[in-house]
Amino acid sequence: MATTLIAEIHRAQTRLPFLSKAERGALIVRILRELKSLRKDVLGNVPADRCVWIDKLIASVASTVSEIVKMPDAEFNRILNEFEKLMATLHAISHPEKPSKTVH
Repeated sequence: MATTLIAEIHRAQTRLPFLSKAERGALIVRILRELKSLRKDVLGNVPADRCVWIDKLIASVASTVSEIVKMPDAEFNRILNEFEKLMATLHAISHPEKPSKTVH
């Protein structure tokens, strides 16, 4: 799911000047849902005191969706860039690649 959302973020960034507030809001809500899912699936076994950062991020995004949606394009694009990086990092943590075998 995260890779699909990352692709959606990329598409939104290319269409940014043409996105309606409703489309921006829907994207932020999808990102929020994915963050909650990754928090549960990827960080579910991590002690809660070590996950305060993501819990705060989720709460902050949830309470400021309307303000995020109204941001100028450049700021909204920066937000999308940061969410993209976070999604990619959490996805990489949840799907670690097998180390390649060294052939001698």
